[in-house]
Amino acid sequence: MSPVIFSAGAWPVGYHPDFTISLYNQPGHVALQGGQVWCSFFMLHEKRRQLLAVFQVCIDKGVGKSPLRAPYGGIECSSRVSPTQLFDFISFIESSLRAEGVTQLTLKCAPQEYWLHTSALLHTFLINQGYRVMHAEVTALIDVRTSAERSLHAWERRKLRQAAAAGLKVKALPAEQLPELYAFIAACRHKKGYTLSLSREDVLKAATRFPEAYVLFGVYQDKKLIAGALSVRVRENVLYNFYSDHDPAYDVLSPVVMLIDGMYEYCVRQGIALLDLGTSAVGDAPNFGLLEFKLRLGGMPSSKFTFTKLLS
Repeated sequence: MSPVIFSAGAWPVGYHPDFTISLYNQPGHVALQGGQVWCSFFMLHEKRRQLLAVFQVCIDKGVGKSPLRAPYGGIECSSRVSPTQLFDFISFIESSLRAEGVTQLTLKCAPQEYWLHTSALLHTFLINQGYRVMHAEVTALIDVRTSAERSLHAWERRKLRQAAAAGLKVKALPAEQLPELYAFIAACRHKKGYTLSLSREDVLKAATRFPEAYVLFGVYQDKKLIAGALSVRVRENVLYNFYSDHDPAYDVLSPVVMLIDGMYEYCVRQGIALLDLGTSAVGDAPNFGLLEFKLRLGGMPSSKFTFTKLLS
């Protein structure tokens, strides 16, 4: 009899994760996303009392979404999970949801580079089982582990020197400055005709619940904030640039180059392997200018897929 079992229901008591569970799949963050009905699924090793895989989905009127409100959700698992176990876990989730009257399931996965081995298996098995890609995005990741090989375009290097010569400085900010930073970024977005996806209250609530995960950065000229970033340590080895922007009056100095450089150096000091600069899109179309800018900063492209399937 296999020591690995599948279960659904409450978070298993007495089991310890065999992998780092992302912020967005932790019970505390799922609760912040809202929704009336959540279903949780687990792969467990009974003998070792280990949690090997997790999937959490919000159900509304027969439609399952993972996540409800977060950059990604989907299935996460240990690298010890075998291909057969992962394939069967997907089948278990699907059959369980179908039995509960769920007719459609959508999963937004993390960027592939977050866990290459698992992503390759997961995405292939989802397609094998009839899921289709309903949305494809490209994110740009800087691999901090290869710091000596970081490829920064000559133009960006020049802008970094110009910003430093103009007296600009980047620094990590204390948590108390989150309201000010959020207001600054929201104002910058408003000037460009955009809004932020989360309200100030939602961001503050999440940062209060997970203070160690939210890392703030600002670029200053003297005491004036001219660029800022709200980043999230979504996994132990990944820092995600959640919200960032700059005062357009300082376009000539490209302060975002210094901002990203400061975030990169922070990752080096903290031993964080990947700096995720985020996706670059306008609706369903790539924002080529923004994507190319991130690649010139040393980012490497990584696919981020959203899968869906009709279960009825």
